[in-house]
Amino acid sequence: MTRFDPRKVSLHKSYTLKELSDLVGMSEKTCLRWIEQGLATVSGSHKPILILGSEVKNFIRNKNSGKKIKLERHEFYCFTCKLPRRAKRGSISVSGNRKMGLCSACKGKMSKTIHSIKKDYKIPPTPIQMSIFS
Repeated sequence: MTRFDPRKVSLHKSYTLKELSDLVGMSEKTCLRWIEQGLATVSGSHKPILILGSEVKNFIRNKNSGKKIKLERHEFYCFTCKLPRRAKRGSISVSGNRKMGLCSACKGKMSKTIHSIKKDYKIPPTPIQMSIFS
């Protein structure tokens, strides 16, 4: 399934099915399926069917929000399984702000973004601990 970018849609403009399909990069049949799934159209417009940009933005945001996967600290996203999984022991490598590894279940590629605050997941030593080891 594809994630559509709601930033391409203008908030104060109405779109026909053809304009919307060209803008978001999908077929007109997909637009019709969206209307069946609850995308609101301008009342009274039959040919051409008009859809408000604000309605499209809200619909796409709601549709995309269900696809986001929250990973735990020890989990990676496996591109083969399409699930959060643990990495195979010894396969983890770090490149920039990405942590990569191999899936423990299917041996597929896995990836995770490391945030600068959590980069090494280590707590810096306190001044008391530093004086003990000095």
